[in-house]
Amino acid sequence: MNIKAYVFASALLAVMVCAVCAYSHDVEEDLEKGIVRLHIIAESNSERDQEIKLKVRNAVLEAAAEEQPQGEEELTSLAERTAEQVLMENNCSYGAHAEYGSFQFPERSYRGITLPAGRYNGIRVVLGSGSGRNWWCVMYPPLCVTDGEPELSAEGEEVLRSRLRADTYDIISEDQERPVIKFRIIEAARAVIGTINSSD
Repeated sequence: MNIKAYVFASALLAVMVCAVCAYSHDVEEDLEKGIVRLHIIAESNSERDQEIKLKVRNAVLEAAAEEQPQGEEELTSLAERTAEQVLMENNCSYGAHAEYGSFQFPERSYRGITLPAGRYNGIRVVLGSGSGRNWWCVMYPPLCVTDGEPELSAEGEEVLRSRLRADTYDIISEDQERPVIKFRIIEAARAVIGTINSSD
C-alpha cells in the first residue's frame, strides 16, 4: 500500500470511528434520559434477606407503576419509603436507604428489552449493611413482575417508545430483527467513553 492510500484509509477509518462514537453518544444520552434503573442491594446473602430483597423489588416496581412519581426527589422518596414499609411488615431489624445518581450497570435482559452495559440514571436502594447480592432492574418506564421476572408491560412499552428515538428503541428491543451488531458496537463505545471520562 502506497503512502497516499495508507493516509486515505487512515483518514476514512478515523471518520468512521468518530461517526460511531458520535452515534453511540447520542444513543447513550437517549437511554439516560428515557430510562431510570433500579439497583437493590440486600442486607446479606442469607435466604431470608435475599427473599426480602425481591419483596422490596416487587413493591418498589408496583408503587412506581401506580404512583408514577415525577423527578429525582419523588422517585427516591418513593423507593426508600416503600422499602422501609416492606422491611417493617417483615419484622426486619435493619432499615433502608435510597439515593439517586448515575451508576454503572451491566447488560441486562428483561422480557421485551435488553439494555447494554453502561452508565444510567438510577436509584440505588441499600438494605441494612448492603453486604448481600444485588438486583438490577428498571424503575421507569414501569415493568410488571410476572412469575418472579420483570417484564416490559404494554404501558411501559408505550412510554418507552415515546421517550426514546425510534433507532434507540430498535437497538434495545428483543425483536427477532434486533440489530445485534449495532447493539454490541454501542455497548463497546459506551465502555470506551466511560473509560475516557473516568480518567479525566
